[in-house]
Amino acid sequence: MKMLDEGVDVPRAEVGIFCSSTGNPRQFIQRRGRVLRKHRDKTISIIHDLIVIPKIGQETANYKVEKKLVINELRRVVNFANLGINKTDTFKELTRSNP
Repeated sequence: MKMLDEGVDVPRAEVGIFCSSTGNPRQFIQRRGRVLRKHRDKTISIIHDLIVIPKIGQETANYKVEKKLVINELRRVVNFANLGINKTDTFKELTRSNP
């Protein structure tokens, strides 16, 4: 993450796994941009953007705060998914029921 934020040249990154997000859209755009950067020896990039959604109920003391965090995470995921070639698969995964 720091390497992507601090501008280290990563000329041929093909796979990125983002395990931590930031509330700063600029940093996230920089991170994904470094992975998506074009290179003559690659045709696509794969980015896994992992999010964790806690099980919360309205009776939880921090319900409103946690709900807002989840909504912001999902907005980022939806925005990013709309740009991907696999957006249909991503939206299916986001809307499927948990067992």
